Amino acid sequence: MDKIQKSVGRGCINRSEDVKLIQQMLNSAICSIKLEENGKLNQNTIAAIDYFQRLYLGIKPDGRISPTGPTFTALELKYQKPYCETYSIALPASNNGSKLTAGDFDMAAKKLGCEEACIRAVTDVESKGGGFFPCGKPKILFEAHIFSKKTFHLFDKGYPDISSLKWNKALYVGGEAEYRRLEKAMTINRQAALESTSWGLFQIMGFNYSASGFSSVEDYIQAMFESEGKQLLAFVTYISRTGLVAYLKSKDWKSFARAYNGSKYAENKYDTKLEVAYKKYNIKK
Repeated sequence: MDKIQKSVGRGCINRSEDVKLIQQMLNSAICSIKLEENGKLNQNTIAAIDYFQRLYLGIKPDGRISPTGPTFTALELKYQKPYCETYSIALPASNNGSKLTAGDFDMAAKKLGCEEACIRAVTDVESKGGGFFPCGKPKILFEAHIFSKKTFHLFDKGYPDISSLKWNKALYVGGEAEYRRLEKAMTINRQAALESTSWGLFQIMGFNYSASGFSSVEDYIQAMFESEGKQLLAFVTYISRTGLVAYLKSKDWKSFARAYNGSKYAENKYDTKLEVAYKKYNIKK
């Protein structure tokens, strides 16, 4: 087949003939996209190069393809023998896992060295005190802006409901329907989709699986489906490893909300909600 003569991509010479060939090859290699094959380098083409390098080569993307480099070699193989990887949307069985007991909260509070009321406050605010939907699946929220980031913004135009450059509250459908959005994203990139979703009682993002004590996002999801107890243990590990337990101990709700929910925490009044929930449980105790 034809070869590119000069490098294509970020900061390269980008001959029109070479760019067009790369666009054709990327369209063949990545089934969920359709680049304009016009020989003009644009951000979408660079994003597709980044995505291909991360997904198929497992390397840190640089957005560049040289005539003799590994990225072009891999693209040649995909172009000569097109194959669209089909991602599974299967998830663990729904079982509406066992609920937390007072003893579970007491155990977690002792491990973290904070008040039990603090942990109960987080469960109230993050999941209204329950880790599962009525259907038996763990509560989730799919974050389109995270999925967009993890897939180099490559699918923003074609899939605006699940891939967005910026956080957009209007994209949430809420409740069990969030699984439809998750499954749609999983057909494009399963791992990115799972990592772009918050799970269970404490709504810990999938990309935090390692900090939560798991070796893979798949192991993390399995635990989320098993029980609220597993969800609580993930929270204890995550809070311990990330240093957020200090904010719980001091009841510094603003700092906790900022670190736990991100810079947009104030828009949803997370800190205020946490403080109100804490006072409710502290009075009961």
